[in-house]
Amino acid sequence: MHRPRLLILDEPTAGVDVELRSEIWRVVKGLNPAGTTVLLTRLPHSRLRSSGGTPILEEAETLCDEIALLRAGRIVDRGSAPSLRAVVLAAGGCAFQSKTLGCDVNTGDGALLSGMEFSSAYAIAPKGASLTKTAYYSWATFYRADGSVLEGAASKGGRSVIARTLLTEPVYARFDKATPDEQLAMRRGQPNTFLVFDRLGIDPFTDPFEITLLAEGTVRGTGGVRIAGQDCSTDVPGLYAAGDTATREPICGGFTGGGSHNAAWAASSGSWAGRGAATFAAGRGRPGRAVRPVGTAGLRPTGAVNVGHREVVTAVQREVLPYDRNYLRHADRPEPALRSLHETWSAVREGLGASGEALFRAREAAAMVAHGRWMYHAALQRTESRGMHKRADRPVQDPAQHHRLLTGGLDEVWSRPEAVQRQTVASGGRVA
Repeated sequence: MHRPRLLILDEPTAGVDVELRSEIWRVVKGLNPAGTTVLLTRLPHSRLRSSGGTPILEEAETLCDEIALLRAGRIVDRGSAPSLRAVVLAAGGCAFQSKTLGCDVNTGDGALLSGMEFSSAYAIAPKGASLTKTAYYSWATFYRADGSVLEGAASKGGRSVIARTLLTEPVYARFDKATPDEQLAMRRGQPNTFLVFDRLGIDPFTDPFEITLLAEGTVRGTGGVRIAGQDCSTDVPGLYAAGDTATREPICGGFTGGGSHNAAWAASSGSWAGRGAATFAAGRGRPGRAVRPVGTAGLRPTGAVNVGHREVVTAVQREVLPYDRNYLRHADRPEPALRSLHETWSAVREGLGASGEALFRAREAAAMVAHGRWMYHAALQRTESRGMHKRADRPVQDPAQHHRLLTGGLDEVWSRPEAVQRQTVASGGRVA
């Protein structure tokens, strides 16, 4: 191989694992000092995040001295990464690495948040599996281990009965309410629902199978980064949010799910946020000041590194995944869980750090701690049951709390009602 004067690489890290990506970065960074000009290309449809979870913008900042934006083959803007940047948060919600389908690598990073009390979504799944497609459980009957029907249990309106029973004994399900014609239609409608059953040799229409509940947090919940404008802008200039990262309160209030609202919101908010971010970036001009990193937790500890990201994740999961703490909420359960998470946060601020690829995992763990604290703090502030936020000690809805709760803060978490005048909706259903 010779040393070319110009090397063009088309999405060199697309689809590779984190170790190979790091090696590619190392090689590319070594070529330029040796006299080779490297041109990296990204197509407009490229994903916002590469396979290892690292933002594409980070790759540009790490490898490139200059970035150019092209439209129809012409350069429409150029400069350094900070001078062209507007950011769209689209990394998904936070399910605390519960192994729920599609939720394992999502984090809880955010800015000013709203609706964090509506983060107690749990989905039915076959025990030992991550398949949380729950539509067909409407055709299910739920049973105890002795074969008797579990009265009151249902996918809709009876999931808390399942949760309470699972605390002491196993629960089984069977899609025995489906007619033969419905069974055929169900297999055609959602074939991936049956992959797990077929591999295990289970006919879910005739065989009882053991189930569990998996936490889905804000992936199937409602809370997330507060949307402040019709273009999905947030309260931070230049920062936009889309999909599960953003709160869905403006479109569905305190209850949502995996399909319908969330699917429509993902497509719509992605379009609006992308357009808003592009407009912001094009109109901001060139910043006259240097850009400096401000992140601390998980990145720049205040003391010696003495905490690992795995133990932090374990500590968070211990407080947020159990049904009796997060789903079957009662003040005497979230309160000690929140105190424990505050202690974990202090340990994270002082001693969680890493280098290389582990740095991403450390930051993710820190974000999960922050998310758990925001979630429980808002849940304790809303002293009623509303939407998917159910409190056993406050079982009825309080008309005086017909407002959204804003939540924020890192070292000191806070929650407060949002001013009513900021909760209007413009024509077309978009946030005003």
